[in-house]
Amino acid sequence: MRAPRLSDNDAIIAQNTRVFAMERLEDREFLEWALALRYDQLAERAALKDLLEFRVADVAEPYRQAWVYLLEYWDDSTTDGAYDRLLLKRELKSGASPSQIIKLIAEAVRPRIKVQSGQKYEAFGRKRAKHPKTVGDIFWVSIDGGERLTPEEIGLAEINDRDFLFELATALNAVLLTGLNQARRIGMIASDADSTVWLVHRVYFVPAGQFAEGGGEPDRYGKGFAPTTKLLYAVFERLGEIDRPAALRVMTVWDADRWKLYKRLWAAAARDEALVSATEVGRFLASLDDIEFWWTDAFPEFAELRAVRWSSLPDDVVAPIERRLVNGEPIARLKKRMGKDNAQRAVARRSVTELQRIKAGGGHLSIPTEAWLAKTLLQHPREGDVASVTDGFNPGVRTLIDDRSGDPTFGDVPSAKLIDELARHLSDEGWEGKSRAASDFIGRNPDLILDLLAEAPKSLAREKVWQAFGYGFRPSDLNVTIDTTSPEDKELIPVALKACIEIARLDEATIENALQGLSSWMSIWARLLSGEDDLIRAWLALWPIAVKKTNQNAERNVPLRDRSYSSAVGNLVSAFMQACPSFKKDTKPLSDSPWRDALAGIEQTEGEAKLQAQYQLLSSFNYYWAADEVWSRVNLLEPLISAAGASIELWHGFVHSRFLPPKSVLEELGPHMIAAAAGDELLDEARGSLSQRVVFSTIIDMRDGQKLTIPSHLTQQMLRIGGDPVRTRALDAMKNYLKDDKAEPKDPGEKFGIVKKLFQEVWPKELTLSSPTLSDAFADFPAAAGDNYAEATELILPYLTPFQCWSLWDYGILDRSADERTITGVDSARDASALLSVLDKTVGAEDGAIIPNGLDKALKHIASKSPRLESDIRFQRLLTLSRR
Repeated sequence: MRAPRLSDNDAIIAQNTRVFAMERLEDREFLEWALALRYDQLAERAALKDLLEFRVADVAEPYRQAWVYLLEYWDDSTTDGAYDRLLLKRELKSGASPSQIIKLIAEAVRPRIKVQSGQKYEAFGRKRAKHPKTVGDIFWVSIDGGERLTPEEIGLAEINDRDFLFELATALNAVLLTGLNQARRIGMIASDADSTVWLVHRVYFVPAGQFAEGGGEPDRYGKGFAPTTKLLYAVFERLGEIDRPAALRVMTVWDADRWKLYKRLWAAAARDEALVSATEVGRFLASLDDIEFWWTDAFPEFAELRAVRWSSLPDDVVAPIERRLVNGEPIARLKKRMGKDNAQRAVARRSVTELQRIKAGGGHLSIPTEAWLAKTLLQHPREGDVASVTDGFNPGVRTLIDDRSGDPTFGDVPSAKLIDELARHLSDEGWEGKSRAASDFIGRNPDLILDLLAEAPKSLAREKVWQAFGYGFRPSDLNVTIDTTSPEDKELIPVALKACIEIARLDEATIENALQGLSSWMSIWARLLSGEDDLIRAWLALWPIAVKKTNQNAERNVPLRDRSYSSAVGNLVSAFMQACPSFKKDTKPLSDSPWRDALAGIEQTEGEAKLQAQYQLLSSFNYYWAADEVWSRVNLLEPLISAAGASIELWHGFVHSRFLPPKSVLEELGPHMIAAAAGDELLDEARGSLSQRVVFSTIIDMRDGQKLTIPSHLTQQMLRIGGDPVRTRALDAMKNYLKDDKAEPKDPGEKFGIVKKLFQEVWPKELTLSSPTLSDAFADFPAAAGDNYAEATELILPYLTPFQCWSLWDYGILDRSADERTITGVDSARDASALLSVLDKTVGAEDGAIIPNGLDKALKHIASKSPRLESDIRFQRLLTLSRR
C-alpha cells in the first residue's frame, strides 16, 4: 500500500520523527510515546511505519514483536465502531448495496487487536522487568472489538435473500477466523489454555425466556469475540431456515478441531437433528476431554447438546457417557483447591446437575443411574431440581433486588439511646445491610435526628451520625430548583434550614470528623436553599476546616478539575455557586452579610483550596464580575491572567463559562487567551474552546461594526501556531454562527459576508497548515453557508486535502429528513461544480484510500445539475472509485 500523501509541513515532521526514532527502536519509553500518537498524527505514524519497514528485522526481541503489534493496532484502530454502527443503520434504512452493508456489518463486529501501555500489568500486581524480556514488559496486548450488533438491529428476520445471507455468513466467519489467529499470536490461545472460551458466555443469542432474574442477554456488554460469534450463528440459523444445504456448507468450514469457539458453534448447531446426525453427535460427545465435558461455564453448549440430543443417541454411546457422569469429574484437580471432602461433595453435585439436565431435556436414564441419582440427592440435596437444559449457565451481568427484610428498623429504640445505636450500625468499612438501614432511617427521620443531635453530648457516635446525616438526608431530585421541585421535597426545606442552623453551631472536632458528609449535604441542598442566609452561615462554619483538610490532602498528580469536584472545598464552592441569588442590574446581592463574609473567606484562602475554588468560580465568571467587580478582579481575573505552572489549569475552569466575558474584560484578557490557546500546556479541548471564544468575539465585533476587541494579528497568530485543535474549533465557531437561525443578522447572506470577511482577513494563508483533520472540519463549511455554497467553497478549496471521509454526512449535504437520502444545498450548476471540486480534493487517490459511502449518489446529483461535468476528468476519477 502506498503511503498517504503528506503536506510540506507534515513531510518535515515525518523527517524529524524518522531521525529521532532511528536509534530508539529498542527503547520502551519511545514505544510508549509511539503508542500515544493519535490517529490523526499521520506524519509521525507514516515515518515510523516507513522506518520499520526497512529496519524491523534488525530490531531485537521483544521490541520487534512489540512494534509489529503496534503497527497492526494502528491499522485496525482507524475504524470508529460507533460510527460504523450509525452508518450501518443509515445504509439499512436507505437501501444501500448489499456488498456495502455486508462490509459494514463485518467491520462493526470484527475482533481486532488492542495495544495498551504495559503499566496496566502493574495494576494487577505484576512488576515489569527493568530490561524487557517479553512483550508484556512493554505493552498490554489484547483482543477488542465492536459492540454487540443484534439480529433485530440489522432486520435479520426480514432478510430472505439466500445469497446475501451466505455472503454475510462467509464474511463474518472470515473476520472471526482472523481474530482467532490474532489471539493465538498474542498468547490468548495456547495449546494448554484458551481464554476466548471465557469471553463468550453463549455462542448464540439467548432468548428472553432464558434470561436470569435481573439479567438480560449474557453477552450484551461483551466485546472482542462475542459480537462476531453470536451474529455469525444468528445469520447461519436464518440461512438454515431458507436453504439448509447452504447452511451446512457454512458449517463445514468451521475449524472445530483447531478452535474452541468453532467447536462450541458446531455444538450449538448440532442441537438441530436436521443438521447433524445422532451418530456424529455421539462421536463428538465421546471425544470431549474432562474440561470440555464438565466445565459448563466455559462450554455450556456441550452440556446443552448432551441434554437435548440424549434421547436420539445410540445406546452404545449413552452407556459410557452415563458411566462418566456417575463416576464424576476427576477429583485430583479439585482436591488441591478445596480439600478432599469438599471436592467429593462438589463432584457429586456436578454429576447430579448434569444428570438432571438430561432429564429436563426429556432424556431417560438407566435404572441403575436413576437409583444412584436418588441416593446421591439424599446425601447431597440441591435447593431445587434443574428446571431446564440451560439452568445454571453463566447469566452474565445481573441487577438483583436486595432483600433487606432482616435489617434493623430502629423504631423501638428509645430516643435516649438512638444516636448510639445508629452509630453502632454505621460501618467505617463498607456499606453492608446494617449501615444502609441506619443511613436510611436517618434520611427518613431528619427532624427527629436533628433534635437528638442538638441535645447529644460531644462524642464519636454523634460525629458518625452527623456524617451519615450529610449523606442520607437529601431531596428525591437533585437537579431541581424551588420552583420545580416536588411537593414532598418542598416540605423538607424547613428541615433543611433547621439543619443549616445546627451545622452553624457545631464544634470544630465534629465538623472535622463529619466534613465529607456535611460538605456533600451542602452541595446537594444548595439549589433548593438558593438565596438563604442560613445556608451561607452553615457554609462559613464548614469552610475553614474544609480549607485546612484540602490543603493537607492535595493530590497534585490528579487534574485540577477532578480534585476540585471531589474535595470538601469543591463541594462547598459548588454549594456556594448554586446558592448565590439572581439579581437585577445595578444591584449588589453579595455585598451584605453573610454573603460578603463568604467572599472574604474565599479571598483569604491560600494554596490548593484557593486554586480549587477559583477553578469552579471561573465557570461563572460573568455572574461574579457583575455582582462584585472589584472582588472578581482580584480573585478571578488577575489569577487567570497570571496563571502558570500548577495554576495554568484555571483556564480549564474558564472555558466552562457559557458566555463571552464583558468587552472591557475581553480587551484585557484577550492576549492571554491567545497565548493559552496557542501554547501546549492546556488540554486540546480547552485550547479549542478558547479559540472558539476568540473567533466568536471577532464575529460579533465585525457584525456590530466595532473595532476588534482582540486584534486580528493576534487571532491569526493563534490560528497559525495553535495546531489542528485550535483551527478546527475556530471553524466550528464560524459554522455554528452560519447555521444559527437566531443569530443576528437574520439574513443568511449578511451572515456569510461577515464570516467571509473574517476568513479572508484573519485566517492564515500558509497552505502548509493543511492537514486531514482540518480538511475534515472544512468539508461541511460550504453546506453551513447555505445558498452561498459555491462562494464558500472558493474560500476553503486551497486548504483541502484527502481525509478519511466515510460518508456524505461528512460534507453536510444529506437532507436530515426522514429518508436521509436526498442531497440538499447543491442546487445550481455552480454549486455542483463546487461540490465536485471538494470531493476531488478530499477523496484520496492512493491505494487503500477511504471512499465515502454515497459517492455514487453525489456524482449522480452533480450530473443532474450540470451534465457537462460528467466529462470532467475529476468526475471520471471519482466515478471509478465509487465502483470499487
